[in-house]
Amino acid sequence: MKFQIIRYAEIDSTNSEAWRLIDRRQASANTVIIAKRQTKGRGQRGHNWQSSLGGLFMSVILQPNLVASQANQITLWTAWGIAKALNETGANVKLKWLNDLLIDRHKLGGILTETRIEADKILYAVVGIGINWTNEAPDGAIALGELPTTLSSMDELIEVVLKGLEMGQNTADTKGMTSLLAEYLEMLSDRYVRKTIDGRELQGQIIDIRPTGELVVRWEGNTQDAIYQPQNFSVGYQ
Repeated sequence: MKFQIIRYAEIDSTNSEAWRLIDRRQASANTVIIAKRQTKGRGQRGHNWQSSLGGLFMSVILQPNLVASQANQITLWTAWGIAKALNETGANVKLKWLNDLLIDRHKLGGILTETRIEADKILYAVVGIGINWTNEAPDGAIALGELPTTLSSMDELIEVVLKGLEMGQNTADTKGMTSLLAEYLEMLSDRYVRKTIDGRELQGQIIDIRPTGELVVRWEGNTQDAIYQPQNFSVGYQ
């Protein structure tokens, strides 16, 4: 991929700016929006994303050849590819379904994919990526810049992240999601799940992730595996 990078000192949200540029026909596939700071950064399920100076706040515009039901694949292969690329720098990045990057069970970064659908096809996808670099990490999080890696600058981090995104998409396109997800499962920080559902305390294991993104959990004492949509279920931090 050849990426066109647009940089801002401060913006409300890189994802929001990506959609504005698309609507004004000022950006196309593989355009990258990067901000030093966001005032209204957002994460999964409507959560705010703390966006102080020193973090990486990036959105990438894609036009993947996918139908609407495959939208979660974008987040899966982006997380997988970025984790793989960062690990080549000496980091020890793990994954938390669906969209989190972890080191030592602390959150390093997250991914928010938004799509525009037309006739059941994904017309555009905007992939928002936030990674703690030299910023003060929120409680329970970790910053990559504090750790021993081969990375020495934000620009190097950007290059590695884009390399990972490209690797993820190419792997999904050429080898398929099944082989990628087998490795994604191995990269999970924890496959143990504990959850209160309908007043019951349940414990179980993640046994699979479907190509369309659903999580498959085998609860202790249950004979039938449970399947969860990303928008309806979170494994939390164990």
